[in-house]
Amino acid sequence: MNTTRWAGGWRGIEALGRMALVPVNHLLEELDFLAAVLISLSLTPSGQWPFLFRHVWQQIYFTAVQRAYVFTVVGLIIGALTAFPLIVFGIHDPQLLGRIMHIMMYHQLNPILGALFVAGLSGAAITAELGELRANQAIEHLAAMGVNPYGFFVLPRLIGVTVSLLILIFWLNLGVTVGAAVMLGFYQNIPLEVFFRVCASGLTIGAAVLTTGMAIMQAIHIVLVQTLRAFRVRAYVDIPRTLPSAFAQSFIGCLLISLLFSLVRYG
Repeated sequence: MNTTRWAGGWRGIEALGRMALVPVNHLLEELDFLAAVLISLSLTPSGQWPFLFRHVWQQIYFTAVQRAYVFTVVGLIIGALTAFPLIVFGIHDPQLLGRIMHIMMYHQLNPILGALFVAGLSGAAITAELGELRANQAIEHLAAMGVNPYGFFVLPRLIGVTVSLLILIFWLNLGVTVGAAVMLGFYQNIPLEVFFRVCASGLTIGAAVLTTGMAIMQAIHIVLVQTLRAFRVRAYVDIPRTLPSAFAQSFIGCLLISLLFSLVRYG
């Protein structure tokens, strides 16, 4: 009986160890994939640079430009919702309001929301598109013709999504600021120009660098996860099964990245 208990206990410990190693294995896999993508950049011939720039712009247009209206509406609504707790608690000090906006919105919530939208919209589109190409063996055919799949399929999307996420976070910050300013001005008679000036005065180079670095890491993580999952597709039936897990993994990774940068910022 004791032997059976010990064996069961060791199996449980072994299972926990394997579960703990899963995030590490995913991280190592992403780093290896990122290294292959960066190497493909150095191997890209000069004749393919116009193609690279064109597809980077297409990705930026799909991810950022076409989503500008959505982010405008979402930013205004979230800004208004953010102002209501401040109104309820009777916070009138503009300096404190600006500080709250920086800590709660600019550094935390807005980058997470931007990553959520990018992972759910553009990330899913990348997985579906590349998964379909993988299922009909188009990627293998291009590789047989000498085309580097990392530089052809992954690199433009990596650059485009990174630039797009930075643009969308800035746009979301602007919408949130306007939405909160309107509500605070209506309920607490705080002038719009005073609120804008306080929010702008709290911007520092160090905070901007940290937020930019966080957004870049989130965008890279999203593209790596989505393309890795797409490259594992074997048949068309695998695509709808891959999309939810790819989105969940990419978004959880973005939350962990936000947590890491918050520890650096406030720890």
